[in-house]
Amino acid sequence: MSRESKLRITNLWKEIQQHPTEPILWSKINIEYKKARLREQENYTSVQLARLTNQKSATRGQEPDKANQYLSGPITDECTPWEKALAEWVDECEGDWLSCLYLSRLLDRNKNSDQQHQLLNQCLQSEPIPGETMHWIGVWRLNSGDHTGAIEALSQLVDVRPLRHGSMLYLGEALLKAGNTKAAEVAFTRASTSQNPNFLRMMAERVSNNNYWQEAIEILELSLKLDEDNVQSLQLLAEIHWDSYQLEEAEKVFNRILQLDPQNRDVRYKINALPGRRGDARAHLALVEKHYAEAQDPQSRLASSVAMTSLYVDNRTPEAIAELHQKLCSAISRNIEAKTNFENNKDENRVLCIGLVTGDFHRQHPINLFMLPLLERINKEKFKVIVFYTGAMHDTYTARAQTASSRWIECGNIDDALLQQRIISENVDILIDLAGHTSNHRLGVFALRSAPVQATFLGYPHSTGLDQMDWIIGDSVVTPIEHAHLFSENIAQLDGSVFCWSPIDDYPLPKQRSTDAGIVFGSFNNVMKLTPYTIQIWASILKAHPNSQLLLKAPSLRDQSVIERFKGIFRNEGIQDEQLEFEGPTGLEHMMQRYGDVDIALDPTPYNGGTTTLLARWMGVPVITLEGKHFVSRMGSSFLQAAGYQDWIARNPEEYLAIATAMVADIQNIRQSRESLRKNMVDSRLSNPGKYSQNFEDLLQRMWRHYCNNNSEQHLIAIN
Repeated sequence: MSRESKLRITNLWKEIQQHPTEPILWSKINIEYKKARLREQENYTSVQLARLTNQKSATRGQEPDKANQYLSGPITDECTPWEKALAEWVDECEGDWLSCLYLSRLLDRNKNSDQQHQLLNQCLQSEPIPGETMHWIGVWRLNSGDHTGAIEALSQLVDVRPLRHGSMLYLGEALLKAGNTKAAEVAFTRASTSQNPNFLRMMAERVSNNNYWQEAIEILELSLKLDEDNVQSLQLLAEIHWDSYQLEEAEKVFNRILQLDPQNRDVRYKINALPGRRGDARAHLALVEKHYAEAQDPQSRLASSVAMTSLYVDNRTPEAIAELHQKLCSAISRNIEAKTNFENNKDENRVLCIGLVTGDFHRQHPINLFMLPLLERINKEKFKVIVFYTGAMHDTYTARAQTASSRWIECGNIDDALLQQRIISENVDILIDLAGHTSNHRLGVFALRSAPVQATFLGYPHSTGLDQMDWIIGDSVVTPIEHAHLFSENIAQLDGSVFCWSPIDDYPLPKQRSTDAGIVFGSFNNVMKLTPYTIQIWASILKAHPNSQLLLKAPSLRDQSVIERFKGIFRNEGIQDEQLEFEGPTGLEHMMQRYGDVDIALDPTPYNGGTTTLLARWMGVPVITLEGKHFVSRMGSSFLQAAGYQDWIARNPEEYLAIATAMVADIQNIRQSRESLRKNMVDSRLSNPGKYSQNFEDLLQRMWRHYCNNNSEQHLIAIN
């Protein structure tokens, strides 16, 4: 590249510094970078030009982009060739702000070195907009998981004027991920003073990803005041109402969107999915199957929606549901070429690399409740545990999981193929799926095969149906060998229950109920689990004990239309409103204390309670369950058998009623037994995290031996 061209680039940055909103200057420097074949710089300036001219960026997005690939990830040896090329360029073109900025970021592996300080000073002197240098350094650090480094960079911009709203948003996210909630909220408040409706929409999406739903709604309302018919903003508003179970509000906004955009398929799908949100699993399954068929796309995530919804219905056999899962996944696998050869060392006694694929290490999520204690106890001398974190939500529990892991890699913004490459590059031996077909799954990564051994665990109470998933980790109750025909995976059984309750917070026992209080049955389960069959069984109990009440607490029950629906169903079963109490969502601490108002917890069928059953037991409440014929309907039985309460397990509705009647007769003793019920749980196999961790480690080693010994002909075995 000629000296004249480098001089032109230097001079153009000086001009842009004086006139940062002049499109012609950005166009000129974009052309110079194109001539110099500096693709990453060309892309950046193209984006800035498009922003100033309100046009779509015309970057060559299909080609590899080092800026996207390297700057937003941990700085590794892979960056070295580009770092050397940038260093040579910057030596001859010191006034090139953007190239200096890129090089400074690549020097983060030697953060705060003299060389990096010098480059940052150069950048600060020539940056086109005040704060632009530290903004990008902060954003790249944040995206790579370096929350502390992001805070260090972005906090320098608090006093920059005019206020950098985007920088404050990213600072808030970094503070939130570092566990400093109060400071994060201050930063978010600063960011929300923007008058740019598109920025406000983006901000609302990001804060809602961290469960700030009401705040996100308020931000979107500000955005819509500035641009009232923006379909994207309206759709996000409806989605947040949906996620926070404000269903009537969501439906109103969905209908408004259809007035503006009648062919909006996403909105039509959500409107048709409202029956499921309101507790009608059968209607929801019929509609989602219809949408899946109309899409004619086997790769569509609607396949997982069909699979997940099928677990809730009470009018299909376990065999039919298993066949449906396998049919859905076989359609996906036919269009994917899975990796077959891995070069992992087959030494059975070496340290094994375990990969966890999840986006759910955050507060109230069941994966966090069950997996965090295990992650914090796993033997780091025997296992290297890498978390491939695919989620957007971060809190103090995410930080705990990050500390407990051997390595933490943020993967939320990369597609399945790139995530597969990243996992393979880490030489993962056993890759564990913690999501199944739940909403933020990455089963495509497992369909491609990203490790020699792949297993599904905890996140989904059923076979995935995926051929490339080698194991389902269960126990002798939820995954008995006689049910092998229901699983596309081999069965790997843990001793005791597949779940272990080890509370990550302190939940004190509530006060004992008074002796003259009426009998209260309770269920805090998702309303889709309240199937017609379940309600028939529970109604028989309420009719047998007409002075009793049933307390139902669930997120959807914040919506009056859902409450009215269930009142009607119970009336059809002969139960009047006076015997029913409905309550919407509250914080976890309040919910735990609410168990103090429940005498006996009732487990739904066929989709048993999982976390809710264990929470009830921990708060000293007995639970009645009906043992079914597949994983999802046998979780309650697994919990109770591991805890030594076989007498609370029914095999049919008549036994369910009989157990309830016996408990009512013994209610005063039950009310006085909260402490002993908790102690019994602590002393049982259900709440022994040390033993559970050891069993899990042994299971991983047996899986690896199975692979090393080439036991591929054994398809249906139990590791026990």
